Amino acid sequence: MLLTRQQIKAKKRNAKRLGQLLKDASMELQENLVVIEDSCVEHGDWEGMHLSSSQNAHSVIGQILTIADDWERLNHFQIEEKLSQIEAHFYPD
Repeated sequence: MLLTRQQIKAKKRNAKRLGQLLKDASMELQENLVVIEDSCVEHGDWEGMHLSSSQNAHSVIGQILTIADDWERLNHFQIEEKLSQIEAHFYPD
């Protein structure tokens, strides 16, 4: 089935959102891992707060990859809905 011009634009917009969200989540995960490593090496301690932050970023990355895996099966409305849910969780106001 051929996509309309509007559907193609929506998919492209969603791909950009997905990419930005993945970039932000991976940067946050990397920053959290550095803090965890430093805490362990310097203080011999696990920082629980940083662990939960890294788990959150890891979870977001998993959700993003699930959307990417289902990209061809989902229509742009479903993708937008899933992205909005992830963004609301990852970027709290």
